[in-house]
Amino acid sequence: MTIDDYKTAAVIGYPIAQSLSPLMHNHWMQQVGIKGDYSAREVPPEGLEDFVRHAAKSGLSGFNVTVPHKTKVFSLLDKVAPLARQMGAVNTVKVGADGTLSGFNTDGIGLVKHLKNSIPDYFADRPALILGAGGAARAAALGLLTENIPLVMITNRTRTKAEAIAKDIGRGRMTVVNWDDRTDAVAAAGLIINTTVLGMTGQPALTLDLSSAAVDTIVYDIVYKPLETGLLRAARMHGLRTVDGLGMLVHQGAAAFKIWFGKDVGFDANLRSKLEAALTC
Repeated sequence: MTIDDYKTAAVIGYPIAQSLSPLMHNHWMQQVGIKGDYSAREVPPEGLEDFVRHAAKSGLSGFNVTVPHKTKVFSLLDKVAPLARQMGAVNTVKVGADGTLSGFNTDGIGLVKHLKNSIPDYFADRPALILGAGGAARAAALGLLTENIPLVMITNRTRTKAEAIAKDIGRGRMTVVNWDDRTDAVAAAGLIINTTVLGMTGQPALTLDLSSAAVDTIVYDIVYKPLETGLLRAARMHGLRTVDGLGMLVHQGAAAFKIWFGKDVGFDANLRSKLEAALTC
């Protein structure tokens, strides 16, 4: 094996120590027979430009980008895919053979694919309700609008942030709901997605009354630590269908893997058991 046969990739963020991405991508590398490694690299904000500038010379095939770099990395890239521009964030960078850096966003793709795989009979014939107005909310909204969902309702504690998303990508198919009125929107929603950090380990709980939800409503929480959030537990108590956040992480990662290495990978039982074990540590 020559040095050119050895492939490397990474995830950058600050902090980054708790990332599950190395476990996931190294699993796939071994699975498809790619000799190489994927590592987590802590890059503080002041070190981002230097890291990106040297990425092409470092031998990386590409890298993932997480908080707080998803928007700041834009101006440092040679190309940015249209979908990433619409989302206003980059989570995947491919290093070309000529050293050019191309940015992509696979978050929306990951969410929709995970939803379809988890609920195969899901038909987007009723509105969706998205809680939150950060990058994940924008990705979720754009992914759902691409699937021709009739209406996306979005609510956030800071209403202006939700309004900005609706204005940027809604094209008349998004409406903003006041945070205090979020429970009123539950009855109309066929899909409810939490994209906030509420309910995450160490964060306050998410309060949402699900008693008016239709029996076939799907509740999707992108939080995966804990794997069963308070929202998902409440949804199950009401007999609703639920989707946890681990699959979105995996499917967005799989899309990035395809961009770098041209290989299709997925969410097998062995990978899920590894990830669940890591979450309990």
